[in-house]
Amino acid sequence: MTQKIFQLVHTLSYGDAISSEVLALQRCFRKLGFESEIYAINVHPKLKGQALDFEDFPTDFHGEVILHYSLGSPLNALYRNLARAKRALIYHNLTPSHWFEGVNPRIVRDIQAGEKELPELLAITDRILADSPFNASELRKLGFEAQVLELAVDPSRWEVESNSGIAQMVRAEGGIHLLHVGRLAPNKCIEDIIRAFYFLHHYIEEQSRLWLVGIDIDTELYSFSLRHLVHQLGLEDAVSFVGCMADSEVRALYENASVYVCMSEHEGFCLPVIEAMHFGLPVVAYASSALPDTVGDGGVLVHEKRPAELAELLAHVARDSSLREKLVQQGKKRVADLSFERFFEDVSRLFVSSDFEEKQASAI
Repeated sequence: MTQKIFQLVHTLSYGDAISSEVLALQRCFRKLGFESEIYAINVHPKLKGQALDFEDFPTDFHGEVILHYSLGSPLNALYRNLARAKRALIYHNLTPSHWFEGVNPRIVRDIQAGEKELPELLAITDRILADSPFNASELRKLGFEAQVLELAVDPSRWEVESNSGIAQMVRAEGGIHLLHVGRLAPNKCIEDIIRAFYFLHHYIEEQSRLWLVGIDIDTELYSFSLRHLVHQLGLEDAVSFVGCMADSEVRALYENASVYVCMSEHEGFCLPVIEAMHFGLPVVAYASSALPDTVGDGGVLVHEKRPAELAELLAHVARDSSLREKLVQQGKKRVADLSFERFFEDVSRLFVSSDFEEKQASAI
């Protein structure tokens, strides 16, 4: 009888880190010979057919079920009630709720519910995983030890050709192009990127552009504040809020931008900085939460946010060819540590074990 490993994820999104890991895990499990399905509450239209409705999850499930944990969710009750399954939980971090106060009260409630339920769920879990050392350290504070399964750059996602129109536009425009990829969420501190860009654009390199790739669903008030700041600083013609983009379009920006910049103050991993390194784009990031672990020696970490000085640093990274090449090579080395091959080996080590086989045999 084929062994089963099914996954529960609140939302199977297009291009986000958690969903990328869910899909990568499914590929690994199927390659290892497991039956593997994904169950979700919400599914992005582009991923239609790749996940089943969570309400159809078999209540008498005998295999291993993985809960991807990042907020309070109806999936938590489902997971709790699967008494005949072996339970695994992958902790993707709970962004502190204070970041969303005054932005979205529902998100605040969901996070607080997630914080309350987490210890209870960990106590009934057979296998606890975290996708970064930082996330593992958070669980340790709650009294639980987690094995680390870091995210990987999945090459299958980036097999699409780069969007030639965007690539040509960026190259034709010239100058310095800064890039940030991720939700327009308060913890990302995108306003700090905009403030640094103000000095870059008005005092160092007039021919410069800031690309902000990411959705603002549920964070519209924060998104409005960013657009208002752009207006106040006279940057309307130089800052592009492009929303959700296809992978081919994001790839074109990764390949043709000058510097990737991240000023986030709370990340559980931050996959886009690794994707930037994968495409040879130098990374400058603020050294908060998981970012020092994720970036490692692959980019420049800053420990203070001084907009004018940060603008000078970004210009230096963009213009100094020797420094840029050094950062590109360091980034490539960091990406090699997070290859899909390494990820597959880690998944094999963690999930193909005698205790799992014994559990399955006893359940048949």
